[in-house]
Amino acid sequence: MRLHFFIFLSVFCGSFIQKSNAQNKLQSELKIISRAEWNAAPPVLEMIPHTPRFITIHHTGMPQKPELIIEKKLRGLQDFSQKDSKLASGKLKKAWADVPYHFYISTSGDIAEARNVNYQGDSNTDYNLDGHLLIVVEGNFNKEKVLPEQWKSLKQLLPYVSEKYNIPLSSVSGHKDQAETTCPGDDLYRRLPLLKTDKRVRIGAERLFEEEYFKLIQGQRIGLITNHTGLLPNGEHLVDLLHENPETNLKLLFGPEHGIRGEQDTHVSDSKDKTTGLPVISLYGDTQRPTPEMLEQIDVLIFDIQDIGARYYTYIRTMLFAMEAAAESGIPYIVLDRPNPINAETIEGPIGDSFKPVLHIESLPVVHGMTIGELATMFNKEREKAGKSTAELTVVPLENYRRSFYFGETGLPWIKPSPNMLNLTTALLYPATCLLEGTNFSEGRGTLQPFELIGAPWVKAGELSELLNSYKLPGAKFSPGRFKPDSIVDGIKIYPPKFVGEETPAVEISITNRNELKPVELGIYILHALIKQYPNEFEWREKRIDHLLKTSKVREMLNKGKSPENIIGQWKEELEYFQKKREKYLLY
Repeated sequence: MRLHFFIFLSVFCGSFIQKSNAQNKLQSELKIISRAEWNAAPPVLEMIPHTPRFITIHHTGMPQKPELIIEKKLRGLQDFSQKDSKLASGKLKKAWADVPYHFYISTSGDIAEARNVNYQGDSNTDYNLDGHLLIVVEGNFNKEKVLPEQWKSLKQLLPYVSEKYNIPLSSVSGHKDQAETTCPGDDLYRRLPLLKTDKRVRIGAERLFEEEYFKLIQGQRIGLITNHTGLLPNGEHLVDLLHENPETNLKLLFGPEHGIRGEQDTHVSDSKDKTTGLPVISLYGDTQRPTPEMLEQIDVLIFDIQDIGARYYTYIRTMLFAMEAAAESGIPYIVLDRPNPINAETIEGPIGDSFKPVLHIESLPVVHGMTIGELATMFNKEREKAGKSTAELTVVPLENYRRSFYFGETGLPWIKPSPNMLNLTTALLYPATCLLEGTNFSEGRGTLQPFELIGAPWVKAGELSELLNSYKLPGAKFSPGRFKPDSIVDGIKIYPPKFVGEETPAVEISITNRNELKPVELGIYILHALIKQYPNEFEWREKRIDHLLKTSKVREMLNKGKSPENIIGQWKEELEYFQKKREKYLLY
């Protein structure tokens, strides 16, 4: 008994000492200016005690003032806070007891203790502040950039408060996640996922600069296929890094659908990159793959674009066509891997060219459950087995990646891969409602909820919601709503959507459990419901629907009144065949 107690005590004490040492190390590396050091006045009103359970990030919303020392800024903020004050909007703010935030990060990266963390903070917005530890970064990040010193301090402060107050880093959020506001500003908000985990996923574009991979491009003439998603997590673009690096020679840029900056929703023309002046060759127009003449100008071709995980998305076709061109010209081909946003496990939907070597996009199911690096590996190896030319392929793999991850679990910032792919919810429903492009019903393009809506002027939203809910589809529910499509979404002009400018009744899809969601099956049930509910209004756009599904069988079976279960059952054997093929090429 004594021995067991001694062992327990040794383990407990060892763990406690290790934790204490880690906290002491964090404290020793992090200088926090105390309230006494900036000469804080005492609170003027009674404050509400709480226990911090979340970390919420704000910005001051005012222009950065590097000329002022942090002590002066804090005293000014406290003076403003502790009295009735008029806001820029003209609204009157009632006096608070103290500075509203618990920590303040200035333009120099200095960190100050603001309000005592054991008491709730304050806000001009309507949200429950109980348990929220508030950190404010100086600046208006809708207009300004987060300074390197501020970012460094924020990355140091978060592990410190997480450790000290036992708050998981996964709880980090922005003010706008809690209330109706733009705080903490676009530039800071997009970086927040990088703070939510100690061990985020590292993408291929980061690892390209490791010695093992950098030697493949050092001193070489480089062609790069990329777009606006070709960012590293710190916001730097791969184009700029390769252009500015004295050891690399970036010669040519190739742009996919939506263009090199992701701002075009139609066919894309050749152009020049605004930042570097390099020529940009469009691969989404008359030319869909690099020609031998183009490849004569380079020694190595790199692909770095964020895919979405569904076969409809054109980026994987661009990746494959470029790999075939590289193979034919004997040019080394490097694919910088990125996560599959909708997870790399789910496989769903029909396969157009089934029970054959996986040589084409048509050989994939709608949801393929692979990263773009794994797809490149599979296509290349399958081509080799079929006796076709193969590329000298290198996939720069991800680190710390799990197949089960949805994008929000990677610790990486979301960058919309195309004008209508606004967030992860959009991406999860895209394999379902993109099928509406093959009909005269709208999939919600032209709104801030694309692919989350089903609408048409003749829709009776309540009745259609009721019918769809009666199917009891896993992971989704339906509710009536309305929308008015516009030709500009999130600041970008898009291809004119259906019913543009019309107030349109609609059904809104909500994801109740993404792990249960089967998006392609959901899409078939939606088509079935629309045909059943609106037999006189429903119209196919046959060429489009058959192109999306790579088969006419689904349309023909729905026309004959076949049940969704019957249609979905047709995929079973071909998906099993694909699953066996796929397993050989998985990298994670």
